[in-house]
Amino acid sequence: MERETLPQDEERLWRKLWDLWQEADEEDVIIDSSKREEIEEEIPSLESRVRTSLAFLQRTRYIQYRSGFSDGAIEPILYDVLEPED
Repeated sequence: MERETLPQDEERLWRKLWDLWQEADEEDVIIDSSKREEIEEEIPSLESRVRTSLAFLQRTRYIQYRSGFSDGAIEPILYDVLEPED
Protein backbone atom coordinates (compact mmCIF):
# COMPACT_ATOMS: atom_id res chain seq x y z
CA MET A 1 0.00 0.00 0.00
CA GLU A 2 1.41 3.35 -1.01
CA ARG A 3 1.17 6.06 1.61
CA GLU A 4 0.06 9.56 0.72
CA THR A 5 2.68 12.31 0.72
CA LEU A 6 2.84 14.21 3.99
CA PRO A 7 2.83 17.97 4.41
CA GLN A 8 6.29 19.23 5.37
CA ASP A 9 5.54 19.75 9.08
CA GLU A 10 4.06 16.29 9.51
CA GLU A 11 6.98 14.79 7.58
CA ARG A 12 9.39 16.39 10.04
CA LEU A 13 7.30 15.22 13.00
CA TRP A 14 7.12 11.67 11.65
CA ARG A 15 10.91 11.53 11.27
CA LYS A 16 11.31 12.95 14.80
CA LEU A 17 8.98 10.26 16.13
CA TRP A 18 10.95 7.60 14.28
CA ASP A 19 14.14 8.83 15.97
CA LEU A 20 12.47 8.89 19.41
CA TRP A 21 11.08 5.41 18.91
CA GLN A 22 14.46 4.07 17.80
CA GLU A 23 16.20 5.71 20.78
CA ALA A 24 13.69 3.88 23.02
CA ASP A 25 14.53 0.55 21.31
CA GLU A 26 11.04 0.48 19.79
CA GLU A 27 9.42 0.61 23.22
CA ASP A 28 6.50 2.89 24.07
CA VAL A 29 7.28 6.62 24.03
CA ILE A 30 4.99 8.95 25.96
CA ILE A 31 4.37 12.21 24.15
CA ASP A 32 3.74 14.25 27.29
CA SER A 33 3.80 18.03 27.66
CA SER A 34 7.61 18.18 27.98
CA LYS A 35 8.06 16.02 24.87
CA ARG A 36 5.55 18.20 22.98
CA GLU A 37 7.48 21.30 24.02
CA GLU A 38 10.69 19.71 22.76
CA ILE A 39 9.03 18.89 19.44
CA GLU A 40 7.62 22.43 19.17
CA GLU A 41 11.08 23.89 19.75
CA GLU A 42 12.47 21.73 16.97
CA ILE A 43 9.49 22.29 14.65
CA PRO A 44 8.10 25.73 15.64
CA SER A 45 5.36 25.66 13.02
CA LEU A 46 3.73 22.82 14.99
CA GLU A 47 3.24 24.96 18.09
CA SER A 48 -0.13 24.02 19.61
CA ARG A 49 -0.70 21.54 16.75
CA VAL A 50 1.30 18.47 17.83
CA ARG A 51 -1.74 16.46 18.94
CA THR A 52 -3.57 17.31 15.72
CA SER A 53 -0.52 16.27 13.70
CA LEU A 54 -0.28 13.00 15.65
CA ALA A 55 -3.91 12.28 14.81
CA PHE A 56 -3.20 13.06 11.14
CA LEU A 57 -0.18 10.72 11.13
CA GLN A 58 -2.27 7.96 12.67
CA ARG A 59 -5.14 8.47 10.22
CA THR A 60 -2.74 8.29 7.27
CA ARG A 61 -1.13 5.15 8.77
CA TYR A 62 2.36 6.54 9.37
CA ILE A 63 2.18 5.90 13.11
CA GLN A 64 0.03 4.13 15.64
CA TYR A 65 -0.52 5.47 19.10
CA ARG A 66 -2.91 5.06 21.97
CA SER A 67 -3.94 7.33 24.79
CA GLY A 68 -2.79 6.64 28.32
CA PHE A 69 -2.21 8.33 31.64
CA SER A 70 0.97 10.20 32.46
CA ASP A 71 1.15 12.31 35.62
CA GLY A 72 -2.62 12.25 35.92
CA ALA A 73 -3.27 13.57 32.41
CA ILE A 74 -4.27 11.69 29.28
CA GLU A 75 -1.30 11.70 26.91
CA PRO A 76 -0.65 10.06 23.56
CA ILE A 77 1.61 7.01 23.84
CA LEU A 78 3.44 6.12 20.68
CA TYR A 79 3.59 2.40 20.02
CA ASP A 80 4.61 1.95 16.39
CA VAL A 81 6.19 4.10 13.69
CA LEU A 82 6.42 3.02 10.08
CA GLU A 83 9.97 3.25 8.83
CA PRO A 84 10.85 6.19 6.59
CA GLU A 85 11.75 5.14 3.07
CA ASP A 86 14.69 7.28 1.94
